[in-house]
Amino acid sequence: MSENRPDNYSPGKCNIGPKEIRKRYIGGLAGFVVFVILAIFLSIFKVNYLFFILLAFPLFLGFIGFYQGYKRFCVANAINGVYLISHTKKGSVKNKALHLVDLKEAGVLITYSLISTAVLTTIMILIAYYGVI
Repeated sequence: MSENRPDNYSPGKCNIGPKEIRKRYIGGLAGFVVFVILAIFLSIFKVNYLFFILLAFPLFLGFIGFYQGYKRFCVANAINGVYLISHTKKGSVKNKALHLVDLKEAGVLITYSLISTAVLTTIMILIAYYGVI
């Protein structure tokens, strides 16, 4: 291949290293913690069930963070055409075909996150609507 890239970079499969993976998991965990706190807050104050749509924001952050960590793949890196395996092994994806592979995987992770968020948010709204919480 004409590109100088680390052996660990794999288009559409891995574009981040261990430290970046950890950051994605921490970000995902933070999103889920905010989701739980917000859900408790909305439940305690018995707000209108439509306010439970606010849960979608931290949920999306939680899901996208965990999916990126699990897949060892950063959506933002894919969109920007870069990889960051470690602080010493970073570079750009100059090959358009490889960049398209990365963009496809980014789209998959975003789609998974949106679907997961929509399902769980809908469940929470229905639970609130029927007065379970």
